[in-house]
Amino acid sequence: MPLYYQDYKVHRDEIHAKLVQIMKERLLVHLRALPQIAENWNKTEDTDPQPSQFARALTKEVGVLQRVLSRTLLEEDVIEIFRQVTEIFHSQLTEAFSKLDLNTPQAKKRLFRDIQHILACIHALPALKLSGESIPKPGKLDDFLAQRFQSEAGQ
Repeated sequence: MPLYYQDYKVHRDEIHAKLVQIMKERLLVHLRALPQIAENWNKTEDTDPQPSQFARALTKEVGVLQRVLSRTLLEEDVIEIFRQVTEIFHSQLTEAFSKLDLNTPQAKKRLFRDIQHILACIHALPALKLSGESIPKPGKLDDFLAQRFQSEAGQ
């Protein structure tokens, strides 16, 4: 393999790792605020049918990154980056959501709506095309949703 190709591959992999790291850091910024947000879910009567600002802001950032990368990188590079981002999101979100202390039905409904919204975003990412799958495999967050909200998830 020529040296210039090897250098290109190393540089490309470093850029991909940095993009994944940026998304992980953005997720962690959002997750730091989650316990306080969830506390408010327990306190207030929730009649808003929309996902919370937490879920909307997080998915908006993912969408922006997807649009930018889709215009500038090769499709297989975008798929590989979002495969890693998807794995991180499933793991980190499941861990954070499982630690929440939700005492009220409206807080649990809010979490259910947020998870559905985030999963819709994750499932729409181009992380599966590389393996030829068209239906997303359930990840940790899908499993968490099914286990925690069995009755609602079936509706």
